[in-house]
Amino acid sequence: MAATAAASIPHVKLPRDHYAHATAGVEWWYVTSDVRGSDGHRYSVFVTLFRRGGFALPVSQVVNLDTGALVGRSEIIVPAPVSSTAVNVETPVATLRFDPKANTWSFGASTLRYGVRLTVTPQKPYVLHGGGTGIVGVGNIASGYYSATRARVEGTFTSATGSVDFRGSAWFDHQWVERVTVLSLPKWDWFACQFDDGTELMAYKILAGKSSASGRGGTFVRHDGSATAVTDPRMTAGTRAFSAAGRRWPLDWTIQVPSQHLAVTARALVPDQLVRGVLHPTFWEGVATATGTKKGICFVEETS
Repeated sequence: MAATAAASIPHVKLPRDHYAHATAGVEWWYVTSDVRGSDGHRYSVFVTLFRRGGFALPVSQVVNLDTGALVGRSEIIVPAPVSSTAVNVETPVATLRFDPKANTWSFGASTLRYGVRLTVTPQKPYVLHGGGTGIVGVGNIASGYYSATRARVEGTFTSATGSVDFRGSAWFDHQWVERVTVLSLPKWDWFACQFDDGTELMAYKILAGKSSASGRGGTFVRHDGSATAVTDPRMTAGTRAFSAAGRRWPLDWTIQVPSQHLAVTARALVPDQLVRGVLHPTFWEGVATATGTKKGICFVEETS
């Protein structure tokens, strides 16, 4: 990342940066999770709230990981200003709240026939990516970025078939970039792995633009929550793919981090975890198993 780009955003400091950033071109609070429902089924539950100016775009999706069936999805633009001193969005179709005393995040999104509400409680300290600065390069764009890499999640979703309570494991992100919109962001592959030994890995690869030092990167998080930047992640797509929305979406990936002696294969649990957008670009967002030098799950995002 160029020094001029890095200088455009101050280093992340919490709790200040839990809240909104007035100068951000686009900002999002995000949670993806692997849960077990009260009906016995395993689900992928994803909710994010994009913010630009005084408007929010909540996007959500629930997929049954046992059958591959889509339970429901939502996207809608609503007026929802978020302040720089609190997170408390409450509209008929979107909820985003942060309780600083309990250190919990509440998300919600709904349509007339579907809705999901959940609470996320971090189980480890927040991780500031970019070697502890909280600043990473998205191509040649500076971005503030931190995560709760392992969190407890519980909530409820409703659909035409009824209501299901759920609980499981989640990954929480908060990210913001200057001067750009969602449509002008570069494309990327992103992996957020939670391993059974209590460690985590975030790794990303920028797909658009010329290759550079900021074209890939990540963070390895130890069992005790301490973290170190990784500059050598290698993500290679396998042969399985899902064809939709005008392209092939890889369903298997090899993730190698030589500096951490880490080599895992991530394999999507079901092929169609595509978040089909009308107001936002379509992207693949889902849960994969991880096997190799470590075992666990990986949350995977591929942008179109």
